[in-house]
Amino acid sequence: MLGTIMTSTFAARLAALLFLASGVSAFAADDLPYLGSWSNGRGETLVIKAKTMQFGDDRPVAYRDVTRVSDGESFELEITTPGKINFFARTLYLTFEDGAMQMTGYRSHAEFMQGGEVQMEVTWSKEDE
Repeated sequence: MLGTIMTSTFAARLAALLFLASGVSAFAADDLPYLGSWSNGRGETLVIKAKTMQFGDDRPVAYRDVTRVSDGESFELEITTPGKINFFARTLYLTFEDGAMQMTGYRSHAEFMQGGEVQMEVTWSKEDE
């Protein structure tokens, strides 16, 4: 019986650890603040859907949310579309303040974590939907 209790406790801890390590955000897909249509004030637009984002008339690119833990005001997205991408950097760090989304791009997750060279930086405002 003790072995069964220890095994179930271990299994519960392992499941919790795997959930946290998976980078699953505590936000439901509809609650993610970066989803929607955005404008940068220069006539350029960005549309972010659940699995793709599209800058202006460029082809949509696939991405995934790799945010480890979020306070609801910062997220890390990784562009997963292979090959050359026009506007975006491979790793995008998004922060939100006063209704605006600051998008900072890095060549890779490692560059982002090491405070590497910023490839792009744009402030977006949510468009009326």
